[in-house]
Amino acid sequence: MAVEQRPDQLSEWQSQAMTVPESIDLFLGGGRGGGKSFLLAALFLRHCEQHGDQARCLVVRKSFPGLQDLEAEFRQYFTSIYGTALRFDAQKHKFTLPNGSTIQLDQLEREADFSKYQGKSFSYIAVDEAGQFASPALVDRLRSSLRPPAGVPGRFIVLANPGGVGHAWLVRRYALNEPWKPYTDAATGFDFVSINSTYRDNQFIDRERYAKNLMASCATDPELGRAWLNGDWSVLRGAYFSTVIDEQRNMIEPWPHLPNRYRKAGANTLAHHDPRLAMTDRWEFYLAHDFGVAAPSVTYLVAKSPGAEGPDGYHYPRGSYILVDEETTTHPDDLNTGLGLTVPDQADRILSMCQHWNVTPRGVADDAIFNRTGSQEGSIADEFRKAGVYFEKARKGSRLAGWQTMRRLLADAGKPDVPGLYVSRNCRIWWETVPSLPRDPRNPEDVDSSAPDHGADACRYALTGNAGHVHIPVTFSH
Repeated sequence: MAVEQRPDQLSEWQSQAMTVPESIDLFLGGGRGGGKSFLLAALFLRHCEQHGDQARCLVVRKSFPGLQDLEAEFRQYFTSIYGTALRFDAQKHKFTLPNGSTIQLDQLEREADFSKYQGKSFSYIAVDEAGQFASPALVDRLRSSLRPPAGVPGRFIVLANPGGVGHAWLVRRYALNEPWKPYTDAATGFDFVSINSTYRDNQFIDRERYAKNLMASCATDPELGRAWLNGDWSVLRGAYFSTVIDEQRNMIEPWPHLPNRYRKAGANTLAHHDPRLAMTDRWEFYLAHDFGVAAPSVTYLVAKSPGAEGPDGYHYPRGSYILVDEETTTHPDDLNTGLGLTVPDQADRILSMCQHWNVTPRGVADDAIFNRTGSQEGSIADEFRKAGVYFEKARKGSRLAGWQTMRRLLADAGKPDVPGLYVSRNCRIWWETVPSLPRDPRNPEDVDSSAPDHGADACRYALTGNAGHVHIPVTFSH
């Protein structure tokens, strides 16, 4: 049975959260229904009452429609305290308390939205539903407006639930840190405390009915529903691939070298000079590349098994794919941002990976890099060719069909008689991004393209492109 929560009533975890010193920023994570929005209102109230007209609070979400529920909660909360003395500007979404302190709700969706905060100063800033931001770039930028007056403590608060396009960066920064124990966020250098709560911590809702409704809302994605209920960010394996990825089946330890079971003495290719061995009787090796400059580029060295034992002693059924190694330009602090490297610079890094494995730098890439645009004399693929890296069009076909192929191969990994997809622990970006990719909210059969899907795209090209037609010589120094 739900009981209306009054402003002077706090749950046990909300009361404990209020004791964290204001000099420490907060990550309010966990599951849904725990009362994070109510806690945010209580934190704002205390700050405003203590510091009067010097207190300037801001809370942002990615869209105005997402702010409507929060605005209604705040209006009810502060009206119950101040009555008609509370002023609210509906056009500016701004509350002014009787002592002159303010609380503003606003939108932060794209870079252009940030301009309205430049030159403004706030003492408290909160980012609600932070998982809707695919990248932390705008969230971090907002901190530049956290400029409280002398003597007034400033605080940055991040609120989020598991899932969404920002799941990966939230996990990397905050979600898996020990609850209630201060730590320094390596990306920003600020001290944080992560606080997790679930609907079970909220005695002011009908918990049984809430849990049923939450699971019903995730009927097509029960893994996400359980993550929302339990607030366990480590459980979530991503809405799209949640039922097919299992580290025990799909993750392999780094290979010491490429398989050379069929290498003939004196030959520089696998069985290339031995007519007794057909093309299908030897391992295939090739690159799979997804290009980016502002966005990351990701390149995989792929091995396709002829039905043989790898250098790790594991037998890979015929037709299995192994992502042996990874070269990426992903920014270390933002999985959706590249390093801005030119094609020659990227080619140098790919060549270095190929030299390490003694393979010729050939493979498949997104068809788009073969297009000529504007005044370009050649395509991006031509630039790679000049730098010594040779790509052919992946001719990848339907995006949805590619995802289904990837799901099937991931699910079949570990079976003794059917091909599967295996990914080396070396492929760090694959493991940091692919398992947590959410579904497209408008098309559940697709991956949300605003999420960091660059590793997934390169992997998809490896599986569905014309890689089988790419012959890549392999030499061995073993």
